[in-house]
Formats: sequence, structure tokens, C-alpha cells
Amino acid sequence: MCNSLRLTRWLLALLATALAGAVWGCEDTTFACAAPGFVRATSDLEYASREAATSPAHYDASAGDFRAQFSSPSGKTVTVVVKAPDTKSVYDVPPIRPGQSVAEYLNGALVDAAGNPRNATVINLPNATYDFDFPPYSNCTPQGSQQPAYVHWQVANASDMVIDGHGATINFSDFCLGLNLAQAHRVTLRNVNFAWPNIRIASVARVVAVAGNGTSGYTYDLRIDSLPTTPRPKMIAAVTSWDAAAGHWDLRNPNDDVSYGDGINNGVPLVCSEAPQGVAATTCTVKGVPSYGVRFTVGEALLLRYYSFATAISLSGDDLTLDHVGLQNLIGSDFAYTQGRGLHVNALALTRLRGQPVSAVGGGSLITNVGGDIAIENSTIGYQSDDALDINTTISRYTPAAVVNDTPMNTFTFDATTSTQLSWPPYNLAQAGDLIGIFDNQLRFHGVATVLVASYAADGSTATLSLDRAIDAPLAASGFIAGDLSTSAGARYLVRNNRFEFNRARALLLQTPFGLVRGNTFLGQTLKQIYMLASQYWGEGAGAQEVVIADNQFDAAGHDYLGGFFALDLMAEAANFPNFQDEVAGSTSAAPPINQDILVVGNTFLTDKPQALINVSSASNIVFADNRIVLGAPPSWDNGAAGPGPAIAGPRQYPFVIHDASHIDFVRNFTYASSIAGLGCKDSILAYLASPAPPVSVFAPLACEIAATTSALRYHGD
Repeated sequence: MCNSLRLTRWLLALLATALAGAVWGCEDTTFACAAPGFVRATSDLEYASREAATSPAHYDASAGDFRAQFSSPSGKTVTVVVKAPDTKSVYDVPPIRPGQSVAEYLNGALVDAAGNPRNATVINLPNATYDFDFPPYSNCTPQGSQQPAYVHWQVANASDMVIDGHGATINFSDFCLGLNLAQAHRVTLRNVNFAWPNIRIASVARVVAVAGNGTSGYTYDLRIDSLPTTPRPKMIAAVTSWDAAAGHWDLRNPNDDVSYGDGINNGVPLVCSEAPQGVAATTCTVKGVPSYGVRFTVGEALLLRYYSFATAISLSGDDLTLDHVGLQNLIGSDFAYTQGRGLHVNALALTRLRGQPVSAVGGGSLITNVGGDIAIENSTIGYQSDDALDINTTISRYTPAAVVNDTPMNTFTFDATTSTQLSWPPYNLAQAGDLIGIFDNQLRFHGVATVLVASYAADGSTATLSLDRAIDAPLAASGFIAGDLSTSAGARYLVRNNRFEFNRARALLLQTPFGLVRGNTFLGQTLKQIYMLASQYWGEGAGAQEVVIADNQFDAAGHDYLGGFFALDLMAEAANFPNFQDEVAGSTSAAPPINQDILVVGNTFLTDKPQALINVSSASNIVFADNRIVLGAPPSWDNGAAGPGPAIAGPRQYPFVIHDASHIDFVRNFTYASSIAGLGCKDSILAYLASPAPPVSVFAPLACEIAATTSALRYHGD
């Protein structure tokens, strides 16, 4: 880390320490407690009103169940429950036999002699290091078998099981899934570490030449000084701008990123241009790599990711716990959870293996299409190559006539003559009794329908849902969006006392209701630290509602808001952005309030320059109370001025930007905006939302706004 940035962060940390301790005196995380004068708008657009705030699982303290309770902003009591395994016996796994494969040993430890899961059992593994020996690219095929396993370690349909590694290290070897706990019920995995230690997942390279143009795309040549040889990567999966001096993602060029594939089945071929003779085996120059619309510069450092493939831990089922699990050097993501209810992650550590630039090169933890009850706490998640945690449910689009769909969002043609039936993505399992939320094309909530029958084709193709009522004729004629609210991913969730550091893009994507995010530290995410949204491009939703963001620390030092960074961003993503985020924005009237009933209270935002830190849009019923926005920086803020820190690029901005929002209250927020002269909205990021730029005005003393699309904003002073 450069000395100036290190000094700035040290000064900011001192300021934060001096101001430590919650300044808000409420015992309850509600609007009524934090902002008694807040006038909350009534709305029929709150899909969260059809979600359950209380877990359906019965809490039994004597059984060791996990439970957390908190209040939602509107005053509902939220209860999160994850049940503990009910075990009857203990199985102490004998030491591995000489010559026995780790695959046979570990997979055999989880089943009995008949091949059935050791249910209702605590399984104690000896504390040792277990090295899988599947050759790379073998699909984890056991020796002598013709049937690829595609997974190192797995058990299906286990129930009431505890797998205790007692500190064991398990090293994966092939490009396959790590551990698969499929359709598990009340299963705990604890005290174990996972890695792919013998696979180099990434390297730092330098751009040595650039060619092409912005019309037909750029190309570049890059030099790798430390290309691994065993196994030698066959492809480049992705490249991202890298701060070589600091050893992390380049925070000032966060959008210099290009993805090519998974590195196994597709990507840019890794072909060295040097003649083999006389060239060090680890040195390689790759020529003509496409960068499409990204214009890299000669000398720029890039991180090459060689893979974006398999997940370390895949989970499905009910009441699952990961406790004191370590993860390093992953060829994909850390963990994923789907199809079930109840996940508790405690003291997980995703960290870099010694000498490696990042910890994981795939997507982050995806929690989607589950029934809720999610708790992530006391964990460290860092140096990951994609969003650390994404909580969402799948939403699908229905059109009256066939359309060309060039987005990841599922799009189906709706037949109005069978208006009680919906085509449905087969991986998003729905069942009789589920509530299907119905939204218009702007994600305005229009009510629910109940599933009577869910039919799934034997070949795994599109499923069909039969509903208890017809889709309204106006929606059928114009098109609409639907999502399963009964499997709304993470409805009832808790994210507390974690550290998220230097994850590429975002730390948290929150797109579901009834959440508490408390006591976390956010540092070095390239684009957002908390991102609260719904996305019509990715088909994720249906928006953050009834969420509390409390007592967190957001470190924005070293970032530039003009690159798209926000410490906290509430918005809706439009359906039509191919390469860069396209924010939903009204022109003369407000876009629908996708994100509603959110309390942001008692947080500290650290910044090294006056910049936009918090974006609020597509939202209503938001309170910011008792937050601190701390400016620790050089004594002079004139552009180009000498001082102990870097020169400030661009104009001095207010910390908040607001558009397409209503009923927003600012209560006792301690911000630099009230004490720094010369702040304004010139060159505000709001001006980039449309062409020509919309008129941007000051909402004194802490925000820039597009007044035509905002209403009922109130400032209550410090």
C-alpha cells in the first residue's frame, strides 16, 4: 500500500476510534425509535408485506438451535432460526490406511457400510492434512472408473450430521466441485480448512503494447513474469486492473475488467510468443488479447485470473451450519446455497494463500432461491474476485409476444388464453402453496397468486406453474415480471460482525426483505460496499425492503465516485446494460420505489476527500439517523495543492446523491458537509444519468438531488 494512502487510513482509523461507540440511544432498530418524527408514506407497492418476518422453524434452546431477533424499520419482529443437528451417536473416523486414497477415505467417512449417510451422528475426522490426488482435468474420476465424479467430496440426503475436522486441512487437486452437501437437513461442518494449494489461480502481468480502436475493439499484449508450469494454465479467464504497489485491486480504475470464460471450457488461449529456446519457463508474452471496450494503457498492471470454475462448498437443504471453516486459493467461489431454508455461517475465513495475490477467482457466495433464515457472522471474507455475498431470488419476465432476450434474465412468452399458467425456470424449484409475486415491467408490486400445481418435465426443460387466479388482463397485454416469494432468498437475514476487505466489485448485494446488517467493516471493495437493489438485467430481485444497516464502518479512502464507487448504494438496475450498469431513472417523475423501509443508523463513513458516498434512488421510506461521515485528509482542498496527501481530482461533492426517491429523512447525521466550505453539485455523478444532463440541485446541507424526481425530503440538523 502506498505510504500516502496508508497514512490517510491510519488517520481515519484514529478518528473512528475517537468517535467509537453508538451515538444513537435506541434499543430498537425501528423508525419510531431512531427518528420519532419520521412520517412514513403508506404504499401498496411493498411486496415485503406478503413475506413472513418470523421463521417457520421451531426454536429449541435446549437443542442448541441458533436464533436471532431484531426489529424491522416499520416495527415488525424478525426472527431468524437455524436448527442444530439432533445426534445420537459418535463415529471417530480411524486414520487413513497406507495406500488408501483421500477420495475413498473422506467419502467413505460420511456413509456406513451399506452406503447410507451416517445420520444422527457426530463424525470426528483426525486432525491431519488430506491431499486429493485426482490429476488436473480428470473430472475427479476415481482410478479404474469410467464414470467422472465431477466432485471431490460429497454426501447426499444426510440429516442430523456433524462433520468435525478438528482443524484438518483438505487440499483439492482437480477442476471440480470441492465439497457438495446436497439436500442435507440439520448438518454442521466445522473446524476444517479447504484449498487448491497446487494450482496457481492468478498472476500479475504488465501491458507492454496496445492496438486497435474503440469502434472495433482494442487489443493488448501483456507480459507474465511468473507463469506457473504445473499445471500450466491453458486459458485466461479474466483480466482486471491491479494496484501492484499496494497488492490489491486498482481502486481508481475499477471498471478496467474483461471476462472471457471459465478458463476450462472457454477463455482466451494462453499462447506465449517467445521462442522456447533461451526463455525462462515462467516468462510469457501473450499478444493480441482482446479488451473490447476497455482501453488498457502500456505499463498498467493487470491481474490475470486463469479460472472461474468450481465452488469450494455447495449447499442445498435445510438448517445447515458452517462453523470455523477456512478457505484459500479457490478456483471458483467460496460457498453457494440454494433450494432450502436456514443457513448459519460463523467464523468463516476466506484469505489469500501465502504468496498468492487473491483468495478466489470465481463468483462470490450466492444465496438464491431459498426460504430464508440466513445468518453470516464473525467472518473474514477478502480478496475475492467477485461480489462477496449476493442474496436474491430469481425473477422472470413474461412478454405477450416472443422477443429476443440478450440478458441473463429468464424471458418467457405468456399465453393469455391460459392465463392461470406460468412457464417457470426449472432450477428455481417452486411447489404447491408458494406465493408468486406479480410485478409490472417497472417492478411495481401488483399482488400475489398461489401455486396449485408445479409440473416439471422429465428432461429438465421449462416447468409450468398452475395458479389459483388469472394474471390480470392489463399485465398480460403489456408484459409483467414474477418471482417466488416463498423462496425469497434470505428473507429474514442477519449479517453481523464481519470484515469484508478488497473484494472485487461489491461486498453485499441485498435484494430481499427483513435484514439486519450490523457491526461490519467494509474496506477496499472496488465498486460498492453495500448494494441494495433489484436487477432486471440479471433477473434478481425483488428489492431491498424492511432492512436495517446499523453500526458498520465503511472505509472509502482511495476511491473515486466518478468510477462508480459508493459505500452504500440503493438503486434499481435496468434491463438494458450490456457492459456497464444502467440505473433506472425517471425524467420528470419518479421511478417506482423498489427499495422501501430502510433504516441506516449509527454507521461511520470514512473518506479521504469530499465525494459522493451514498446513493439513494428507486426508493421510499428511508431514514439516515446518527451516522458519521468523517473526512480525514490534507489541510488544503484546492486542486493540485501541496500537502501530506494526494491532490484532489474533481470538485468537492456532498456525501449524498438522491433521485427517484420520496420520504427520506436525515436525522442528526454528523457530516463533513456541514463544516467544509465550497461543497456543491458541479460535475455530480447525477449528471451522467441522462443526455442531456438532468438539472442537479443542492439539498442543503448534505446532498445533491434531481428535484423533479424527489419529494418529502427532510433534514433535521445535527
